[in-house]
Amino acid sequence: MDITYNFISFIESLGVIQGLLLGLMLILVRTRRKRATHYLGLFIVLFSLEPVTNILGDLNILKSYPQLELLPFGFHFLAYPLFYIYIQKVSILEHRKTSYWTLIPGILEVLIGLIVFFMPVKTKMILVNSIWEKIYFSAGLAYTFFICMLTLNWVRMHRRELENQYSLLIHKNLDWVLWFVCGSIFFHLFLLEYYFFGNEILYLFTAIANVVLIYWISYQGLMQQNINSLQEEMNGLMIESRKDEVIENQGMIVETGIQEDFKKKQDLVSEEEVGNMLSVIHEYIEASKCFTKQDLTIIDLADAVNIHPKRISYAINKALDINFNNYINNFRVEYAKELFQSDKARNLSVEGIGMEAGFHSKSTFYTSFNKLEGTTPAKYRSFGS
Repeated sequence: MDITYNFISFIESLGVIQGLLLGLMLILVRTRRKRATHYLGLFIVLFSLEPVTNILGDLNILKSYPQLELLPFGFHFLAYPLFYIYIQKVSILEHRKTSYWTLIPGILEVLIGLIVFFMPVKTKMILVNSIWEKIYFSAGLAYTFFICMLTLNWVRMHRRELENQYSLLIHKNLDWVLWFVCGSIFFHLFLLEYYFFGNEILYLFTAIANVVLIYWISYQGLMQQNINSLQEEMNGLMIESRKDEVIENQGMIVETGIQEDFKKKQDLVSEEEVGNMLSVIHEYIEASKCFTKQDLTIIDLADAVNIHPKRISYAINKALDINFNNYINNFRVEYAKELFQSDKARNLSVEGIGMEAGFHSKSTFYTSFNKLEGTTPAKYRSFGS
């Protein structure tokens, strides 16, 4: 058997081996805070197996063993739906219905692939050289792009909801997912170009990118924790606040009924009630300076003012047309302006002022300050002095 082992084959083999090892490791990591990693692990395993057919072809193994043609290792319809489900599971929107339906084309792909693999070699060779192979490859890439768009949209919704519940977004906003999905789109565009035009230099770059992507996403998967929605705590507070009334009238707590009742009442909240709620909230925040707590959540605020978190979120969104995160950051910016004029500013850097005001990072401080004041904290400080 004549085997020729080129550099591209070596890179692809490295990607397969590391993908299998890292994927299996993620599948086995099932802690309470990382309970969705098995979906990511399966994705990495399937993603890393796709180059196997190319490796066997480059090594001339397929010429010696043509029965290995059309190995069922092309998971164009199955891999990225697993990644999409993983993102749904770790996001703040985990309570929403999971899109398991996206796995259906992939499951059919595996079943059909197994049937085709056990066909006679002559039949398989006809399929390899037919237009159907190109149609299958193109359809698989199109479905991958579709799933990527669904993932980007899910992250967008996740971030919008996150900003209504948390004042500290770092490690929760899934920035790495956006980078990975965009990188994956370019990766598959390069793969498409190689498939139809055979640009080996571009394919070498794609093979190296594949190795890097596998390492990077495995690291992110190990670091990423499930982002808990405060929805459960909100519902718990709501049930607790109504517990005595429900027991007295019904003899039991019916959670769904309470939720529906609360939603109806929320829809009937008047502008005057919204204004009163905001006055109470504003006075408490000003007096307590709770915004200096970097990881302040809407639950913390709700406990302090004895107003349901959903009502707080509703009041801020309706009356001020901003989310909870921006609302708290506005207080932090105003406090930072006070600090710039105080004696404390002499001993603190611009970043130090931001930390004192409750900002977790320099970038968030500068972004929020510039958004509200139209200038950077450094320029404001220079102008003030």
